[in-house]
Amino acid sequence: MTSVRKYLRALWIRLVAGSPGRFRREWEERPPMPLAAHVLVMLLAALAVLAGLLWLLTSDRTSPLTAARTDQITLEVIRLAFYAVAGIGGVIALTVAYRRQRLSEIEVDREDAKLYNERFAAAADQLSSERAANRLAGVYAMAALADEWGPGRQTCVNVLCAYLRMPYEPPPRRNEREAAGADQFRPVLEERLVRKTVVSVLAERLRAAPVHGRTWHGCDFDFTGATFDEGDLSRTVFTGSVTFSYARFPFATFDLSDAKFMGRVDFSNARFLGAAVDFSGSHFLGEVDCSGIAVSGGEVRFRYAAFTGEFVSFSMSDFAGGTVLFEGCRFGPDTKATFVNSQFSGAYLDFSYAELEGARLDFGRVASWEHPPHFDDFPDGPPRGLRLPEYRV
Repeated sequence: MTSVRKYLRALWIRLVAGSPGRFRREWEERPPMPLAAHVLVMLLAALAVLAGLLWLLTSDRTSPLTAARTDQITLEVIRLAFYAVAGIGGVIALTVAYRRQRLSEIEVDREDAKLYNERFAAAADQLSSERAANRLAGVYAMAALADEWGPGRQTCVNVLCAYLRMPYEPPPRRNEREAAGADQFRPVLEERLVRKTVVSVLAERLRAAPVHGRTWHGCDFDFTGATFDEGDLSRTVFTGSVTFSYARFPFATFDLSDAKFMGRVDFSNARFLGAAVDFSGSHFLGEVDCSGIAVSGGEVRFRYAAFTGEFVSFSMSDFAGGTVLFEGCRFGPDTKATFVNSQFSGAYLDFSYAELEGARLDFGRVASWEHPPHFDDFPDGPPRGLRLPEYRV
């Protein structure tokens, strides 16, 4: 009895004080009771009922309770006994049918898993093909599989992201290709088309309205070390983490305007080498790590973007060339943006009309201040929360 009380007490704590959702998942994932155990429980219940009825019928007839019995009552009790036995037999039959149905469902799930695995292997094989047409078919096949396969969606997304992380050197510009002979760049142009298709497939899934368990918004996206020479992820919504660490943006346009990042965003050590990377109107709700980035050309736009997470880091970054625009950018009241040990040696940074709203922007300990960012005029001194270097180089 003590062990039973402990079990009931633990069960009560898990249901009331613990997490009901977690208990429900554990209950659904518990190992099924063997069929023999189900039948044995039903038989024991039947024997208990029969034993009770037998006791009622054969108990001491001299007692006040049995003395008042009539033959009619005895017949009714016997009839109830038969009903009880028939009912228990029906429960046993239902139990057997339920177990058969459950085993059938398990077998169907196994067949579905086998089919999904076969489709996954086929799509992965297409992605590894030397022919661009096969790789394109593999991209769409993997995306279609991710749409249907909830448990394997993150794996399919990981494969598509891994494809973008493969070593890749973009083709030269059109005039340079024509001068050198365009035919020799056909393979790399085909590869560029496949990579643009991967980005387009991701964008299509992330622009739709989020539906839990069906759309891709809850997935994590890892583009570490990827090279992006063109792509459009505008108006997308990321609820998981997004990583562009060590990514390269050599030229052309990569559009992330009006995107919404609800989780952590990592652009650490990214290289902006001449592309136009557009974050205009985007909203960063979580932590943003842009530490160690290098801007040597092109244009990075954060116009009217909003940073409302707790921490934004541009520390140890190198702004050597190009343009970085923070015009009209909004920083939340609890946001801390830091540029510690960053070098402002040649790039043009513009913070005109930026809204601080009580945020803290720390430029106090920069490594170089040769080309300081442009701010609005401060006739009464820098606003509260904006810390500028104590020296000028």
